[in-house]
Amino acid sequence: MAKTEVIPQYDIDFYSDAVIRDPLPHYAALRDLGPVAWLPAQNAYVLTRYDQVVEALRKPDVFRSGEGLSLNTDVNALLKGSTLNSDGERHRQTRSITATPINPKGLVELTPYIESAAERLADVLAERGSFDVVADFAQVLPLTIVTELVGLPDGGRENMLKWASATFNLFEGFNQRSQDAFDDMRELQAFLRAEGRPERLKEGGLARRIFEEAPAKGFSQAEAAQLMRDYINPSLDTTISALGFAAYHFARDPAQWDLLRDDPSLIPNAIEEVVRLSTPIRAFSRFVAEDYEMSGVTIPQGSRVIVVYASANRDERVFENPDEFDVTRNVRKHVGFGHGVHMCMGLHLARLEMRSVLAAMVKRVARWELDGESTLAMNNTIRAFERLPVRIIG
Repeated sequence: MAKTEVIPQYDIDFYSDAVIRDPLPHYAALRDLGPVAWLPAQNAYVLTRYDQVVEALRKPDVFRSGEGLSLNTDVNALLKGSTLNSDGERHRQTRSITATPINPKGLVELTPYIESAAERLADVLAERGSFDVVADFAQVLPLTIVTELVGLPDGGRENMLKWASATFNLFEGFNQRSQDAFDDMRELQAFLRAEGRPERLKEGGLARRIFEEAPAKGFSQAEAAQLMRDYINPSLDTTISALGFAAYHFARDPAQWDLLRDDPSLIPNAIEEVVRLSTPIRAFSRFVAEDYEMSGVTIPQGSRVIVVYASANRDERVFENPDEFDVTRNVRKHVGFGHGVHMCMGLHLARLEMRSVLAAMVKRVARWELDGESTLAMNNTIRAFERLPVRIIG
């Protein structure tokens, strides 16, 4: 695709193993290059500074999600129609169906149940002392709560993590991780076709609620079945990633954990700082619907822009000492949950789960310590640990 101006070019594969393992130097280099850069390996523009990221997210009519968030048009044909991959009135309608029960008002009745589950988990871990943060800590509460809330048949519950990982791998669209994910997504599509019927779903569950709400808003049963993806794909990963990185940062910087122990009212702010610093979803692409001038560069209609939340959250123009972990930091501007009309649908549930877990742990844990070699998950979009052994001291 021809570019209308000469702009800085950065010759990396944004989705390579090397960049996924160690992305921060590349984010810093891209921010230094300028407000808009070009990635020839992705045939896409890239936004890494905070102001430009927010500008794009505030203009969904220009930087569109409805054409799909992947760089691959075949992937976009598979994913379009979900809340994440929609715009305008369609987006408002789907979000009103799937997001309403997990907004703050809808979560009031669930809070005691989630807090009680967090206390039980903390008791188990405190007794064990050593455990893998991912499997034994970060995944347990989100997977338990979401599967119980959503009310899927067994096949759906068992495969939620696999299907979610596949979805986020597909947002690149071409590399081996993306190609391998196609089979998992076809499996998800088959599940939705076979099980996407009210009588197959738990009464009172969020998945069944879709079929009760969707017809009045003009959705067919087949379209309602596809909306179940809103609860299968994006509902777990942000929370699991952030809880994993919370344990990592508190082990690396015990003085920050001491601040929470001394003042548990800092826990909500600490969660936001963890999400800012770790930024579970590192980037999504957007389709450019019309020629758009940004910071002196014309981004042409029909092109793709990669919007890098993870880099914006470390922009030194906005955040002082952005690479430092500081639970007292003013983090109101972070974009770790997105920004604008496409802000994370499940952010209130994620915050509640993380707050409940950390509140339970802070009463039982004096220190977190790393206890072996960690492994990062190799995913095109999600920044998370695959394995993180720790030891806690009461």
